[in-house]
Amino acid sequence: MTASRINVFQRLARQWDALHPYNAAQVLKIKGAPSLDLLQNAWHDAMEDMGLGRVHVEGHNLRYECLNGEMSHYGVKLVPPGRTFEQFISEGLNKRFDNPAEPPFRPFVVVEDGFHYAGVVYHHWIADSVSIRSVLREWFVRAYDPKSAQRKPVRLAEGGYREFFGMGRGVAGMSQGLLTATRWASTLRSVQRIEIRNGIDLSVRFAMRHLPLGWIEAAHAAARQRGVTLNDLFMAAIAIICERYVPMKRRPRRQSVAVGSIVDLRPYSDGELHDAFGLFLGFTNVVCRPVELHDPERLVRSIARQSTFQKQRGIPQASALRMLAGVALGRFVKPDRMAQFYQKFLPMAGGISNVNMNRSWATQYHPAPLLDYIRVSPTGPMMPVVFATTTLGQQFHVAMTYRPSIVPDKDVDAMAGTFREFLSSL
Repeated sequence: MTASRINVFQRLARQWDALHPYNAAQVLKIKGAPSLDLLQNAWHDAMEDMGLGRVHVEGHNLRYECLNGEMSHYGVKLVPPGRTFEQFISEGLNKRFDNPAEPPFRPFVVVEDGFHYAGVVYHHWIADSVSIRSVLREWFVRAYDPKSAQRKPVRLAEGGYREFFGMGRGVAGMSQGLLTATRWASTLRSVQRIEIRNGIDLSVRFAMRHLPLGWIEAAHAAARQRGVTLNDLFMAAIAIICERYVPMKRRPRRQSVAVGSIVDLRPYSDGELHDAFGLFLGFTNVVCRPVELHDPERLVRSIARQSTFQKQRGIPQASALRMLAGVALGRFVKPDRMAQFYQKFLPMAGGISNVNMNRSWATQYHPAPLLDYIRVSPTGPMMPVVFATTTLGQQFHVAMTYRPSIVPDKDVDAMAGTFREFLSSL
């Protein structure tokens, strides 16, 4: 049995989970037909070796209890014919983990023509994308490359955000980051708020769209030519999409659009968290003015400046202080009012989680048998739509999690088309 202390983001995510299931998913697209028995045994073996199972929460501490023989009750689910991959993921994102005896992982298999999906819907507060990638690696190699399996339990982080990202850590230290974040927060007064047309309904749906093979290389070239990051280009595209398709209330003093980016904080921990299992994420945000939204090059430059400035000033690490404020607020604001608070005071039109899987274990098995790697992010109470962009080899796709009460299904293809057209125009 392994144990650790719940950090500030995990505490905040548990509050969000009380409003609506805060679930995420990661999926392997694998060539050929699956052997369910092989995948079932590989999953049980991985969970036992990694020391993962059901979670016990006591105060601010959590413990993992390996289920051993009980794992058969919580094994890999074969999705029956007639339910599409997107439908199944959508259902999983909205289904609560409300059984204390159930582990925070729901593995599944979807069979398609010539390939299959093997993935897991997971309770996001327990782990970030990096941690779940290690889970999927151990599951995958036990089925397709057993000699590469790591027969050891996961290492839980001995400490939280204060220990790893506190005063004096990072580029400028958290104190400077807090000062900069406070100044930046004032810019949100110029940001448009979401138009709530059908009441606050936090249920979500999932959609995925692939771009042509090799397209991502042209996007990389466009970023290098401008001296910006690929994520800067993606955020510019998302700002355009949100301005067009997310209904917002424009007021004389509120003309801009704000979008956020999820940041992996592990690189800021001097290597102490590179293999730790847990949740260590931060946030940055950019504000896009109307004049920039109508000038793509100017928009990209503005986003790049803001992103660089925030990284230099330690804003990703300092976002822990905003999380702490959110945790404190949750003690006084009723759950049914919390979503309204976020919509009013943190008016994010959309967000992005961007990962290059070419820096991961997946490249060893791509393009066969591993065809693609799919990540699905939750929206939480702040954002009506989140884009999870993932690159593996020359494969690139956009996974969208959105609230249909705000962003209708009919606009999904147009949003994906705008993403491609905007970036292709650069």
